[in-house]
This record gives sequence, C-alpha cells and structure tokens, in this order.
Amino acid sequence: MVQESASRKLLECRKCRRLSNQLERLRDSHPDYWNKPVAGSGADSCSLMIIGLAPGMHGANRSGVPFVGDSSGNLLSEVLKASGLAGRVKITNAVKCLPIKNLPSSREVKNCSRFLIREIEAHQLNTSPVLLLLGGVAHRATISALGGKQSDYRFAHGAVHVMDEVTLVDSYHCSRYNTQTGRLTYQMFLDVVTAAGNMAYP
Repeated sequence: MVQESASRKLLECRKCRRLSNQLERLRDSHPDYWNKPVAGSGADSCSLMIIGLAPGMHGANRSGVPFVGDSSGNLLSEVLKASGLAGRVKITNAVKCLPIKNLPSSREVKNCSRFLIREIEAHQLNTSPVLLLLGGVAHRATISALGGKQSDYRFAHGAVHVMDEVTLVDSYHCSRYNTQTGRLTYQMFLDVVTAAGNMAYP
C-alpha cells in the first residue's frame, strides 16, 4: 500500500513545469511512448542499487522502465549479465522525468530528491546497502539526498565513499557519448560494476 501510494505520487507530480509541459507535448507527438515520470525497477531487497541520471528519450521515456530501450540500457544489461548481477539490482534515476536536452537543472534535481530519498531509505533496510552512481549528476543528487557535504565526497570514476554505513561507488555514466569518446570503455564499466557487486554481495 505504501509503495502504491509513492508510485501514485510520482505519476501525479507536476512540480517541474517545463518537464511536465514537455511530456504533454510528447504525448501528442509520440503517443506510443510512456511519457510520464519513471519509477525505479527491481526489488528493494536487492543489496545493490544503481542510480543513473534521468530517463532517455527513446529509452525509459519510451519503455517506462529505467535503462530499457536505448544504448545506455543495452550496455548496462550486458555488463550486469557478464558480472552475474542480472536480476540482483534495483535500478533508478536521480531525475524521474525526461530532461530538456538530457540535462536537468539543479532545481529539477532538487525537486526530484524526495523520490530518490524514499528509494534510498527503502534500500537502506538491507544489511549491506551499496549504491552505484552513474555520472556526476547522480553522484551529487545522492550525496545531497543523504545529507552529505559535496566537497567531502568528490566524484571520480571508481571512487568509493562511505556515508552512514551506506557504500557509494562512482562510475562514469554508460551513455553513448561517453562510450563513443572512449571516456568509458566496456572493460572499465564491467570492472566498476563487478566491484560494486562484490561489495554488495561479499
């Protein structure tokens, strides 16, 4: 019942006007797409939670499921299978609606923090919670959600931070831009996902 109420509140949220307006326009131009806020997927009982940036236009905004339907999701799926973590993670985004030009404003990230906080709190019921943060926006949003000071937890690929018994692992986002430019290779991503998995499931 609590989870149903939280999902309803997310779907009814209109706090970010420009994002809500964009979704309304997309419901006309892409009627077969989800075009709504996207909730996390996977069980809260999983010891590893992966937090990305936001839904992609032809990924989660189309499918209604985080990291499903685009190149970022395909890479994440491949790496989760290769590391033995498929079906053993919860996946969500710091921002629940498709952002303008793939870049949410700081206000939009803050507006969405209440939903992220709720997801993290549910995840913290586990004995060894580990959060894998994909990209700087997800990193900063999570630090803020946990009440931390940004300067105490600098983002760096492969960095590990501990906040109140929650382990945070940083990774570059598995976006097409990062993979095409070589900033993030398949092996780099596999290594950091595997490391996070080993921490979550020792």
